[in-house]
Amino acid sequence: MFNITGLEDKGLRIGWGIGDITPDGPASLYGQYYERISQYVESPLKVTACCIEWVQENGRKEVAVMVSMDLLCSLTALQVKLRELLKEQAPELDVQKVFLNATHTHSAPYPDVDSDYGKLLVDQLCKAVLSAWTGRAPAGVSWGLEYAVTGHNRRVQYADGTTEMYGATDRPDFVGLEGPSDPGIGVLFCWNLKEELTGVILNVATPAQVVESKYFISADYWSEVRRLFKKRFTKDIFVLAQCGAAGDISPRDLSRGYKAGEPNMWDTDGIGEIGRRIFQAAMQAYPEARKGIRTSVDFRHVVKDLFIPTRIVDKKEYEEALAIVNEINSREPGDADSPQTAWNRFLEEIRRNEKIKQYGPWDNKNTDYGIIRKKQAVVEQYYSQGENPYYRMELHVIRLGDVAIASNSFELFVDYGLTIMGRSKAKLTFLVQLSCDYNDYLPTERALQGGGYSAMANPVGPVGGKMLVEETVALINSMWE
Repeated sequence: MFNITGLEDKGLRIGWGIGDITPDGPASLYGQYYERISQYVESPLKVTACCIEWVQENGRKEVAVMVSMDLLCSLTALQVKLRELLKEQAPELDVQKVFLNATHTHSAPYPDVDSDYGKLLVDQLCKAVLSAWTGRAPAGVSWGLEYAVTGHNRRVQYADGTTEMYGATDRPDFVGLEGPSDPGIGVLFCWNLKEELTGVILNVATPAQVVESKYFISADYWSEVRRLFKKRFTKDIFVLAQCGAAGDISPRDLSRGYKAGEPNMWDTDGIGEIGRRIFQAAMQAYPEARKGIRTSVDFRHVVKDLFIPTRIVDKKEYEEALAIVNEINSREPGDADSPQTAWNRFLEEIRRNEKIKQYGPWDNKNTDYGIIRKKQAVVEQYYSQGENPYYRMELHVIRLGDVAIASNSFELFVDYGLTIMGRSKAKLTFLVQLSCDYNDYLPTERALQGGGYSAMANPVGPVGGKMLVEETVALINSMWE
């Protein structure tokens, strides 16, 4: 079929849906050791669904439904519940091809499927996916890659080889940052047959955690991206947000130490700045992408369960952790309500820092409480590791023309993402972390040697990371053979 007003229909179908998951009234915000109750809504939280279907001339069909959420993480239970509902309401949809990812905002509630908030979340997810599924229409796609500084490595390294997340950089023994960052902004443009932009998929290797310690609800910098798209196109453009491999990345330039006049990347000024950078990168790619719209592309979607080996805690690491736990516990007062407990001293320091410090983090994970929490997790991991030798991870790999999209369930350190992209046969590779489930940080061997908050008590380590890389690369490249 040929559309005389624009593009030719060659079987590609795209539909969009959106839902509002902003809680009604004050909510407990998830993402820190301590509780924060929201005082107001800085920006609404959204879920966005994009359904892509290819109907071939022989009648064969392929589909992918990607759903982004303004949350800290995705959970298996949430995805399972959504699929159960979709199976009832859209029986013709292959629900295994529906998968969730989170932007990693720290300014939203925990997505507990059994809570009141979880019920709101599931309802809005279901409505967004059904809207995308029923609204799919003949479409075209194009893509581009631009660059913008959105994040920096947040693991600070010292001369003795140790590493601290958000460590001080004004110390005499500061020697640099542990790893790289990734400034690439992947953009997948979606069009109707009139060559009008309907939505974009944006892949950004920086978590949405500018305002991670504030006391308000916020979609973080993605709210600004959405606002700028609406302003530019004078209508709502759907924005599917994806966080690339960014487990060791944050929006802060720690080396310059906030001395260069950059907006405060712990506050709303930083939201505006990063949102603007991402939008401008997308607009740089826009003119060429508009010239290269395709309505016929090679489209495949494979779902595979990986059984990734969990990290083994050796006896030496266990004994060292246990000794630290025992030493801190030996100094704990008998009264749990005493202001001298590790927990209460931790909270008091936060309250003090919030009054006097302009920049975060306001909590200190090198205090007794911060240390014992992770060391206790190491001890528990040592005792239970024989019970859980593998972590089951649902991997989604999509080929859409020259673009590969591959999911993972971790806060994946950026080196793994760069390795996958480097070895991928796709011209452009989108990594989507925090997808389908949440299984903590996945650090590199270098990170484990340095230690520090994000490289301690990790359920999966470098052995599992290598397997994830190999399996992902193999599945991507099989689609280009």
